[in-house]
Amino acid sequence: MVKVFRASPALDGIAQEAIEIGAKVLWAQIGVRDDEAAELAESAGLKVVMNRCPKIELFRPFWKPRLNQQI
Repeated sequence: MVKVFRASPALDGIAQEAIEIGAKVLWAQIGVRDDEAAELAESAGLKVVMNRCPKIELFRPFWKPRLNQQI
């Protein structure tokens, strides 16, 4: 997985590099999005996630709401 912590304009070049190294996933952090880079990566067979944080998304199934907490 290639995780991107760069500004959106850098995604196109990073997507090309991810394809060259044989990455399986291109993951762009919250606030990072480039639809053309996503299309390029997906057409090469990569799974693409954009504008998401892996820590939040990968642990989401394990979170349990605590409805009894005070706000």
